[in-house]
Amino acid sequence: MHADSADDRRRYPRSRRGVSIILDDAGPGLLNHVDNISGAGVLCHTVRPVPLMTKIGIALELPKPFDHRIDAEGVVVRCEADECGDDHFRVAILFTRLTTEDQDAINHFVHHDLDAPDNEAS
Repeated sequence: MHADSADDRRRYPRSRRGVSIILDDAGPGLLNHVDNISGAGVLCHTVRPVPLMTKIGIALELPKPFDHRIDAEGVVVRCEADECGDDHFRVAILFTRLTTEDQDAINHFVHHDLDAPDNEAS
């Protein structure tokens, strides 16, 4: 029997591109950038490891033409060394507080991003 891939099982699809971090309360410059976003959370790069279950407040800006600020809270559910090997880490943050309006904006952005031709998604 063939196992479903992680993408097939995802309740919330992820964008192919990242979004800008405006503010995080995890400490100065901890979160470098967001690789992708979904209605469930974000995948970020950090300069140091973040303990699992750390609570983080984060503000993100969806790019044009969306121009929507996301103010959310989340918890770190995964932290692993980045494959580039230069002491950077990939941190998955699961949203624990997100307004319906923000979640709708994220879902709209993700679906638009996934439907765009590859050269427009970058």
